[in-house]
Amino acid sequence: MFGGSQVINQLKNMIDEAKRDDVSDIHLELTGSKGRVRYRVDGLLQTKLEYNKEMLESIISRIKYLANLDITLKNKIQEGCIISGLLDSGEIRVSIVPTVLGEKAVLRMRNNKNYLNLDKIGFNSDNKSIYLKLLKNNSGIILFTGPTGSGKSTTLLATISELSSSDKNIITLEDPVEILIPGINQIYVNTNAGQNFADYLRAILRQDPDIIMVGEIRDHETASMTTRAALTGHLVLSTVHADSSIGAITRLLEMGLPAYLVASTIKGVVSQRLIRKTCLACGGRGCLACYQTGYKGRKAIHEIIKIDEAIKAGIIKGFSEKELLDIADAAGFKTLKDNFEEEIANRVTSKSEMARVL
Repeated sequence: MFGGSQVINQLKNMIDEAKRDDVSDIHLELTGSKGRVRYRVDGLLQTKLEYNKEMLESIISRIKYLANLDITLKNKIQEGCIISGLLDSGEIRVSIVPTVLGEKAVLRMRNNKNYLNLDKIGFNSDNKSIYLKLLKNNSGIILFTGPTGSGKSTTLLATISELSSSDKNIITLEDPVEILIPGINQIYVNTNAGQNFADYLRAILRQDPDIIMVGEIRDHETASMTTRAALTGHLVLSTVHADSSIGAITRLLEMGLPAYLVASTIKGVVSQRLIRKTCLACGGRGCLACYQTGYKGRKAIHEIIKIDEAIKAGIIKGFSEKELLDIADAAGFKTLKDNFEEEIANRVTSKSEMARVL
């Protein structure tokens, strides 16, 4: 029965366990006459609990109640959050979708311990040095690229927190706002309301910003406005979907930006992936601490390309990705694979993890 002590305790225990074990998402779903709960740990889903259909439905109803959603609607998409304090677990984003078997709920846990600390992202010493030098630019664009779930937003938020100071006006455009950062002007770009990133960019350029974070460059209009912001003396941090750091340059050109604009505004591109770390308790053999996977925890690895004069000239001349990569290699550029192999040599991760990620 919804609201019963058993349901309340089951949900609380589930969330407490997820928080303790660094679970990023909890999936509650029906599989027929039964229901299951899966935890996403270090990027992979693992089945943790099983309930009968009625219990799972009651737990989902309890989640909807805590997230201020309509518990009577069973066939409608609903989104909300469980605010800090109700379950002593920080903010939890809630997504409810109807399936043919019943409602499926996903809880996105908010573990903030690494979000605002650039030192905990996973930069090795060489890449961190390169990145910090890029951040010293007063204007221009620093791009991040990588697949969904590679931690780009996390690194951006940690960077914004690092740059925050009382003498800088920092404005972010996010969809959605992942976590509140003290002293930063954060804006939720609700694209469903008929306005996009480019619309907000036009507005905030009149807000006297020093540093701007744009959640994602998705189209020509946003790309054009972003380069305009960079040209008029602002430092802009953003993301773009591409397979590699060099590929991000090609992606902007494909959006219709002139090569000279790309060459003159992009200061550097960071490509990022998240890798699982070998479990220290068992040395990768598998144990209770790592759910028998051999891995415990994750870290980011990077490749960073600095757009120097030689690469700028190559972009303007229309060089291919291979030709631009050759120029970068001559200057000591290290690829994701190079950085991954260093982590393997240091026994941080494994060859099988490199094969999975790359």
